[in-house]
Amino acid sequence: MKNTAKREKELEAREQALREREQALEKREKALDPFSQALKIKKEEWYDKVKLTVRQMDVIIWIVYGLLAVVIVLITLEATGVYKLFGP
Repeated sequence: MKNTAKREKELEAREQALREREQALEKREKALDPFSQALKIKKEEWYDKVKLTVRQMDVIIWIVYGLLAVVIVLITLEATGVYKLFGP
């Protein structure tokens, strides 16, 4: 009996903590400015069009950002004359 009561109290505490986290998340979402909300909506539209998980889509986006950064660095190095990509 004591063990069951202890488990129930633990479960109730976990449920309360989960409710508090959900309320905090809802507060943060409501506090987003219009630009952030529009960005979130656009991102969700992309996720709906592509049959990938959110994690897979995030990884793809970060890889594209990384490749873009590499291209920008190469362009900058070539423009300054430090590195020549094509020819002497």
